[in-house]
Amino acid sequence: MSAIDVVIPVYQSESTAPFLVERLNNWANQTSLKPHFIFVNDGSSDKTIQILKKHLGKTKLSFSIISLAKNYGQHTATAVGFHYCKNNLIATIDDDLQHDPYVIDTMHEFMMMQDNDLVYGKYTQKKHHAFRNLGTIILQQLLKLEGKDYSMVTSCRLMKSSVISVFRNNQRRIFFVDDYLLLGAVSVNSCLVEHNERANGNSGYTFAKLTKMAFTILMLHSTLPLKLISRMGLYMSIAFFLLGCLYIYKKLAYDVEIGFTSLIVAIFFSTGLILFSLGIIGEYIRRIWVSKQQLDQIIISETCRH
Repeated sequence: MSAIDVVIPVYQSESTAPFLVERLNNWANQTSLKPHFIFVNDGSSDKTIQILKKHLGKTKLSFSIISLAKNYGQHTATAVGFHYCKNNLIATIDDDLQHDPYVIDTMHEFMMMQDNDLVYGKYTQKKHHAFRNLGTIILQQLLKLEGKDYSMVTSCRLMKSSVISVFRNNQRRIFFVDDYLLLGAVSVNSCLVEHNERANGNSGYTFAKLTKMAFTILMLHSTLPLKLISRMGLYMSIAFFLLGCLYIYKKLAYDVEIGFTSLIVAIFFSTGLILFSLGIIGEYIRRIWVSKQQLDQIIISETCRH
């Protein structure tokens, strides 16, 4: 029997906690896996923890509860949960039962057949609001511009312990955990799973929170803005240089007034030089950022000793 850690971030979940514990208990009694549940309370201000403890106390489930001092966000809560994982298999699901724990068995069978390090549960049909689905698509397309494909990424995951090695000693806030998971995984895949309606209540992700999260991912887990600045600086400097050469040619060929030519050439050449310099600076900042975020580290997937 394979032991597995199941990380579940919880936030304002007092209405869904009883249903969650009941479903987890049913699955734990039927699965061939041996689960240990790690609940990470992401600064809930309601009675989430009290209700969780009350209903978990009525079961024989193996569990841990970690409470954060304030609301840091789902990705940070997930990363904190990884820090406490001890088993060779780790799964993550949401607390609202949109991910039925039974899908972990499906992903486990798929992982064993395909020999993957990281498997995402790809939804047969998303049950999120239309604006949230649209926002996800737009964000994924923007990230594709810098060669990152997150089309299979969901919060329903199954992975080997080697994938989360980057989180072992991490105590920093994480805004996009999948950036690090994809870095640590050698083989990534996805399998189809059901995506259910929320068991109760409304999602904590408002339009404002989703917009802020998307902006944060673009700024802190993407070099796209820096790339745009550096590329724009390079292309504009070339364009201004060519325009300057054009006006010099016009002066020599058609005897354009000297004042206009000298003025426009000076503006174009100086502006082009400034933009080119900004492009170089932007590229250095991008490389420093990648190094600071540890996205350029070497990942060792396996070692062998005799």
